[in-house]
Amino acid sequence: MDDYLSSLTSGIAMTPVTDRYRVPREMTSYVIDTTAAPVTVLNPISTWAVFIGGLMVANGLAEEGQQLTTYMKTVPFNFYAISTLVVLVLVILGVIPKFGPMKKAYERVAAGGPLAPPGSEKIDIRASKEMVEFEDDMEGEMKACKKPKLRNFFVPIFILIGAICMFDFNMQIGIIIAILLGFVFFVFQGMDPEEYADAVVEGLKNMVMPILLMILAFCFANASQQVGFIDYVIDVAVRNISLPLLPITVFLVFACTEFIMGINWGMYIIALPIVAPITIALGGDIGVTVGAVAAAGVWGSHCCFYSDAMILTSASTGCDNFKHATSQIPFGLIAGIFSAIAYLILGFVLYA
Repeated sequence: MDDYLSSLTSGIAMTPVTDRYRVPREMTSYVIDTTAAPVTVLNPISTWAVFIGGLMVANGLAEEGQQLTTYMKTVPFNFYAISTLVVLVLVILGVIPKFGPMKKAYERVAAGGPLAPPGSEKIDIRASKEMVEFEDDMEGEMKACKKPKLRNFFVPIFILIGAICMFDFNMQIGIIIAILLGFVFFVFQGMDPEEYADAVVEGLKNMVMPILLMILAFCFANASQQVGFIDYVIDVAVRNISLPLLPITVFLVFACTEFIMGINWGMYIIALPIVAPITIALGGDIGVTVGAVAAAGVWGSHCCFYSDAMILTSASTGCDNFKHATSQIPFGLIAGIFSAIAYLILGFVLYA
């Protein structure tokens, strides 16, 4: 239902598992990242659906209370989200061979090298407690867990989500409440209060680098918007295009601008008020256009090495964000090319 939660939860939970099988962190990051935003944007009851549906209402493209129903009509036209999931499955099955930086990552591990690329400890939220290099002594690790319980994984997550919802989606208050209730939950099971406090401080300290990178990404996106760069590119590209070429133009232009901005939701706020009246004036299908905009945002976020999704995935899987991006981009380009071809064909089928 949310790509941030998906990246963090899946990355933290599954990276130790993939480490056991000596899967390079680049591959783990690629799988976690690709099953986050691309899946969430296809879910009609996700945070993305609520946000984009709300923007459609604000721009007169949907009636109040019908934003999710209207958004569902755009889902079949989000070709990139669909294509990148198909590419992911084909890569896992070996139909699409691993090449480029991903192939080098596998060669590094096969030669006895570390699972994570150099420098990953700077962004790894587990770096203070885990070696980036693979440790073969899994038996000792299991003994240290002291009979792990599944509820200790899910209950804190549900507490956090419930606290945030209870306080009108205020993340700051929700986190504070979750930490306090977590204290009661774990101490009641016998955890030492001082150990819990140390764990909280350690967790906050490990999140400093990802948070700083997120702040820099937002600053860069805001600067691009303030100087009018994004508006200029959109105005030149979209306002002088024929209707059959509108879907592919929208996808390519906004994919490039999102790759530069790195923050997909900020791009959506700018894009929809511009493409909506153009689509209506040309007599186009607004569902196709919004689907292309949504797909462009996913592609840009999926391939930009300083995007919010990229940083959070890198932090949760313990993989340098630049290495994660360079190993993922080739497969993202494959899905992007398939998507562009699909939009080109769709435009001529619908409007020619």
